[in-house]
Amino acid sequence: MEQTIAKSNLPWTVLCSGLWERVRQGLARVHVRRTPRRLRVSESVSLGEKRVVAVVEYEEQRFLVGGGAGSVNLLARLGEAPNFSELLTDWCERQR
Repeated sequence: MEQTIAKSNLPWTVLCSGLWERVRQGLARVHVRRTPRRLRVSESVSLGEKRVVAVVEYEEQRFLVGGGAGSVNLLARLGEAPNFSELLTDWCERQR
């Protein structure tokens, strides 16, 4: 009858956990810089049956678009998004 000697998994477990900890710490120091998106959907409303109305922004312009299963249509050009920094500065100057 053969005797089976159970090898301890402890050194392997310690090695793997230590390696994983070093990898995790290294990944925590990595910072990914993404370029800001110029085109985005800022808000949308579903109208049912695969129809939607959405506000789409591109740089400083905003558009109201409607879409269905087979088409997308421009409903209105909304103009530029307000610059709240300028509005607040103007308001503060008027309050003086």
